[in-house]
Amino acid sequence: MLTTYSDYAVDFGVDLIAVFLLAYVLYFRRHRRADLLLAYVALNIGIFVAVSLLSTTRVDIALGFGLFAILSIIRLRSSAVTQQEVAYYFVALVLGLVNGLDLDDRRVVMLINALLLVTMLVVDSRPLRERARRTDVTLDAVHADDAALIADLERRLGGKVLHHEVNDINYVRETMVVDVRYRAGSPSPERRLDERRLAVTLDVVHADDAALVADLERRLGGRVLHHEVKDIDYVRDTMVADVHYRVGPRVTEPCLDEQVMAVQR
Repeated sequence: MLTTYSDYAVDFGVDLIAVFLLAYVLYFRRHRRADLLLAYVALNIGIFVAVSLLSTTRVDIALGFGLFAILSIIRLRSSAVTQQEVAYYFVALVLGLVNGLDLDDRRVVMLINALLLVTMLVVDSRPLRERARRTDVTLDAVHADDAALIADLERRLGGKVLHHEVNDINYVRETMVVDVRYRAGSPSPERRLDERRLAVTLDVVHADDAALVADLERRLGGRVLHHEVKDIDYVRDTMVADVHYRVGPRVTEPCLDEQVMAVQR
């Protein structure tokens, strides 16, 4: 009997140390949510006690798996819980389960505890988390092309946009909702708000690129960064070019009688 109690005390001590490192050292000191600190500790100890009782009492194994399944789908409905916090829930649950099984080889138990804690230490570390963040952004403007949208997002978020997906556009309220994955602190120097991309229809056909670029810069009022001729019509004497340009520098005054038909993509 004394041996049983001492083994139980050792297992409980190991579990307490493991959940302290997980809940306080790894989670609370990084994310500062005291309510979830309590939830992780309570869940872990509850799992440990329940599994310890199941391992010392003759109970059908189906009951044990049923208990694990019920506890594994617990979620707090009173407040929002992120996927990151769900991961801590799961690790706290597994720690209580492993430490409460009363395995003969304690080295395996210690190794599993160390593996879980080191995994959370590395995966939830600041350098790894800062590599990519995710947020839903509601913009007070509707952008017609990706270049302007990305430039606006990078200016507002203060980082480099890695991936974005437009989820909603409201032309009545002039708003759009974008799911953004970005890296904080490293905005792209090439994409700026003064850069535009247009499909330009010219009322003249230029025979060489130099004349075409000069005409585009004069008409658009900026410096052409890249251009690609999409269509030439010698009957109507028109040409269509896809132009990426920067507003502002080195432009001569355009003639008022010349027109440019530009459609933002």
